[in-house]
Amino acid sequence: MGSKPKVVQQDPEGDAQKAAEKATAEANAKKASRRTANSSSTSMLGGTSESKTTLGGG
Repeated sequence: MGSKPKVVQQDPEGDAQKAAEKATAEANAKKASRRTANSSSTSMLGGTSESKTTLGGG
Protein backbone atom coordinates (compact mmCIF):
# COMPACT_ATOMS: atom_id res chain seq x y z
CA MET A 1 0.00 0.00 0.00
CA GLY A 2 2.52 2.60 1.08
CA SER A 3 5.19 1.75 -1.51
CA LYS A 4 7.46 4.53 -2.70
CA PRO A 5 7.44 5.58 -6.36
CA LYS A 6 10.23 4.09 -8.43
CA VAL A 7 13.19 6.46 -8.67
CA VAL A 8 14.97 6.48 -12.02
CA GLN A 9 18.60 7.51 -11.85
CA GLN A 10 19.45 10.08 -14.49
CA ASP A 11 22.95 10.53 -15.82
CA PRO A 12 23.01 13.32 -18.42
CA GLU A 13 26.80 13.27 -18.68
CA GLY A 14 26.81 9.53 -19.19
CA ASP A 15 24.08 9.81 -21.82
CA ALA A 16 26.02 12.53 -23.60
CA GLN A 17 29.15 10.39 -23.54
CA LYS A 18 27.29 7.42 -25.02
CA ALA A 19 25.73 9.63 -27.71
CA ALA A 20 29.11 11.12 -28.60
CA GLU A 21 30.70 7.67 -28.88
CA LYS A 22 27.84 6.45 -31.08
CA ALA A 23 28.11 9.51 -33.34
CA THR A 24 31.88 9.07 -33.59
CA ALA A 25 31.49 5.41 -34.52
CA GLU A 26 28.93 6.25 -37.20
CA ALA A 27 31.10 9.02 -38.63
CA ASN A 28 34.11 6.70 -38.74
CA ALA A 29 32.06 4.04 -40.53
CA LYS A 30 30.93 6.58 -43.14
CA LYS A 31 34.50 7.78 -43.67
CA ALA A 32 35.69 4.22 -44.06
CA SER A 33 33.02 3.44 -46.66
CA ARG A 34 33.87 6.63 -48.54
CA ARG A 35 37.55 5.73 -48.44
CA THR A 36 36.92 2.32 -49.99
CA ALA A 37 34.66 3.87 -52.66
CA ASN A 38 37.25 6.54 -53.48
CA SER A 39 40.11 4.06 -53.71
CA SER A 40 38.19 2.14 -56.39
CA SER A 41 37.83 5.30 -58.51
CA THR A 42 40.64 6.64 -60.70
CA SER A 43 41.98 9.22 -58.20
CA MET A 44 41.22 10.61 -54.75
CA LEU A 45 41.31 14.24 -55.90
CA GLY A 46 39.42 14.10 -59.18
CA GLY A 47 36.53 12.03 -60.47
CA THR A 48 33.65 12.07 -58.00
CA SER A 49 34.05 15.56 -56.51
CA GLU A 50 34.59 17.23 -59.90
CA SER A 51 31.64 15.48 -61.51
CA LYS A 52 29.37 16.63 -58.67
CA THR A 53 30.36 20.28 -59.16
CA THR A 54 29.81 20.12 -62.92
CA LEU A 55 26.38 18.54 -62.49
CA GLY A 56 25.36 21.13 -59.90
CA GLY A 57 26.66 24.04 -61.99
CA GLY A 58 24.29 23.36 -64.90
